Amino acid sequence: MNKLEISHQLAGADLVLKCTGRLDANQSVHLNDYIGRMVREGHYHIVLDMSGIEYISSAGIRSLVTQYKNLKTVNGYFYISSISENARQVLSMVGMLDMLTKAPEVKDVSEGKEEKPDKVTISGSNFESMPLSENGKVQLSLYGKPELIKESAFNAHDARKLDSANNHYSIGLGAIGDSFDECENRFGEYLILGKNIAYLPADGTGKPDYMVSSGKLVASIVELYGLHFEGCFSRLIRFDPSAPRASIRLSQLVTAVNELTGYNKFALVMVAESGGLIGTSLNASPVGGKKIFSFPEVKNTVNFTTEPAHNRMLTLSVGYFTLHAGLEDQSFVKKIQPDGQMYGHIHTAVFPYTPLKKTAIDLDETIAFLFNSSELNDILHLTNDTREIVGLGESNFVQGFCWVAPVESTATVTTQ
Repeated sequence: MNKLEISHQLAGADLVLKCTGRLDANQSVHLNDYIGRMVREGHYHIVLDMSGIEYISSAGIRSLVTQYKNLKTVNGYFYISSISENARQVLSMVGMLDMLTKAPEVKDVSEGKEEKPDKVTISGSNFESMPLSENGKVQLSLYGKPELIKESAFNAHDARKLDSANNHYSIGLGAIGDSFDECENRFGEYLILGKNIAYLPADGTGKPDYMVSSGKLVASIVELYGLHFEGCFSRLIRFDPSAPRASIRLSQLVTAVNELTGYNKFALVMVAESGGLIGTSLNASPVGGKKIFSFPEVKNTVNFTTEPAHNRMLTLSVGYFTLHAGLEDQSFVKKIQPDGQMYGHIHTAVFPYTPLKKTAIDLDETIAFLFNSSELNDILHLTNDTREIVGLGESNFVQGFCWVAPVESTATVTTQ
């Protein structure tokens, strides 16, 4: 047999994959894809029956080790329960037999003292809301005049330099650099996530850039306007589809957070698998009175998603949402759905898909992993395309985590 045949069945919490045939360079791709699909469906405990494996190459061994490490990283496990003699000898000779065939010790956590999460199904997705801090809350700071973007009227007096810092999250328009003059032709959508800054230069390249604070290096940005919140999160909300490959719209997701927490004004950081993103980004810096939003210039100066983008990619988002936009924040937010009551502003960074932990997930650790070990593909300001007939609607998300906190106070700064 030159092919690798794979079948699966559930055995309690385990997903058992029975493999028959050859595990060579070509068929190891098949195995990786198969396991990847199972992980996306929520199976993190995978057991391999290799009793029918006739041949295994170094590429096949590498595939097994990779899956072992990947699932261990997300608090899952991967091991071989039975194995053919040929495969046993090969794994033994390379010193991998004991590691790959050792069944994990499953701890009984039934008597643990961890608070059980609140569980509910909303808009076809299962939600679990878990407490993080009784005193979790953030202070919102609004800088600049977002309305200046309409006429590309930003100038040096509107800009300020800002350093990244722990527990600081922000979105707006800016560029990595030291001064307005240095950044003048690059101002675009940005996110600050703790000590990490990412932005999409509006210089026509379409290639996002980022900076990570390390040692004495402090990541900083020159900002034209921004929404900033500092503090700690109060709730961690996990969501996944109640039906395979289903997704939830952004407005539904935000409404669910409001219902689960009771927060009418809140900050959100989300790590989630995309079900298709709808959004925009600048392709020209909004300074010097450029005609960015006029026709026909807008076709070249603003990037619009022409179809749901980045499906099945991993997204990292920062957003601010409120049920009651007031004088202080009304220029920073828009209704996320025309007939809805929630206003918001959200930016999303896009990375290749990576499985996430189901439990004990840490925000700082996850952000650090993405910026240090993955590739930043894109940044979008998420929007709702409500055009008649041809409108694309909203961004969708399949599964992920939301760190949420109520906004305790709001400060507005219009000049440096």
